[in-house]
Amino acid sequence: MEMRLALALLVLAVAASHLAEAANYTVGDDKGWNPDVDYTAWVKKHKPFFKGDWLIFEYQNGRSDVVQVGEVGYDNCDKASALSSYSKGTTYAFQLKEAKDYYFICSYGYCYSGMKLHVTARSTGSSPSSSGGGKQSGGGSDSSSSDDSSSDDSSSDDSPSPPSKKSKAKSSAAPASLLAGAASPYAVIAATGALLLNRIVL
Repeated sequence: MEMRLALALLVLAVAASHLAEAANYTVGDDKGWNPDVDYTAWVKKHKPFFKGDWLIFEYQNGRSDVVQVGEVGYDNCDKASALSSYSKGTTYAFQLKEAKDYYFICSYGYCYSGMKLHVTARSTGSSPSSSGGGKQSGGGSDSSSSDDSSSDDSSSDDSPSPPSKKSKAKSSAAPASLLAGAASPYAVIAATGALLLNRIVL
């Protein structure tokens, strides 16, 4: 009986951890996406990052932008081969859709003084080991940001909606839109574990 109880609890824990993998990170925490912030230290503080996580860039309109570049563009602070560029509004939500390296710079000249970000996203198959610091609770809105399509400043007046509003919450809940497609297998596992646990207890 104790073995079955332990097994049921393990199944529930695994299901819960998979449902809560995606997290939202405000780049730079309270300092946002601005000059004179140590983004290398910020990455070290919050890593590991996982496929499905969101980066929320908060910046001053007209004073900075968010440009996704390759490694060479990152190293040279060069936006010539930008993958995407965004400067409208004051917030930009970017989802790490693949397990790979992501590079961002500010093309307003601040990159040369350190306003650039390099994040490595791991596969969601890995289990997160971070304590949750800096993670923010997920909301339910979809973002139009993409890691493989350019979004020139003149192409659209619609700004992407971040998956959550800025808060001090430190949960790692995924945006509801992500859970909608991914929750079903884990929901079945969780329900099975709950039924098994219910039978053992009764």
